[in-house]
Amino acid sequence: MRYRKLGNTDIDIPVIGQGTWKFGEDPRKERDEVEALRHGIQNGLTLMDTAEEYGGGGAEKVVGRAIHDVRSEVFLVTKVSAKHCSYQGVLRAAEESLDRLRTDYIDLYLQHWPSPQYEVAETMEAMSELVSRGIIKHVGVSNFTLDLMKEAQYHLGDIPLECNQLAYHLHDRRIEKEILPFSIENSVTIMGYSPFGFAPSKFGNKGFPQVGSAERKMLDTIGDNYGVTAYQVAMNWILRQEGIVAIPKAGSIQHIDDNLRALDWELDEADLAKIERCFPLMD
Repeated sequence: MRYRKLGNTDIDIPVIGQGTWKFGEDPRKERDEVEALRHGIQNGLTLMDTAEEYGGGGAEKVVGRAIHDVRSEVFLVTKVSAKHCSYQGVLRAAEESLDRLRTDYIDLYLQHWPSPQYEVAETMEAMSELVSRGIIKHVGVSNFTLDLMKEAQYHLGDIPLECNQLAYHLHDRRIEKEILPFSIENSVTIMGYSPFGFAPSKFGNKGFPQVGSAERKMLDTIGDNYGVTAYQVAMNWILRQEGIVAIPKAGSIQHIDDNLRALDWELDEADLAKIERCFPLMD
């Protein structure tokens, strides 16, 4: 397993974590979801990402089942919903997440989205209080712009902002313009979600390159040279970046094994250049 430091800390976290979006929505899948997460932990994927909004709290319950007897081995990340970002709302949401997760502390607690109702100052005041109580160990945000990151850090005072969780994949490299350089300079870890893109029907043409397309053929050809898939090429490309860890969905044991195969090798400069030409950083 490869590791990177979390933000300003001395904590090593795996460069690939386990995402749990859509977990806990179907009770018939719960056993398989728990088994997948357990399999990931056993293979070094001890970075676990979830949120109170996933499955209406159901994902946190699945995670709680998966980690209850190995809690000390897991770096646990969860997120407070933007609608709960008042001072009291954050405190209450954190306690409810603890119950669902079957734990007495959260390693990294994030504001899931910027809130249209509550000021960042109020939310970060609550985060600071949770740190002082020992309920959360570290503070981060998700889907924050550069200006909002700076605002969050200002209101946290002496407590470092350790993380910003953002979409990052071949078709969306926007964070490389300002957010990533700022984050590297200020030791803020970027957790890249949706590393294979979004469903094209929902977010436009931002899905993973389709079979038969010129983009996919290029990725397939590169993958053949390393004995891996196009998806593993894309994941390895993400992990080339300093200061980034990826949190792909861990929906099955097969998904986890596939994600693990993106490690222990590196794209060479020629292949990185080919990918750069095919998926340029857009203005």
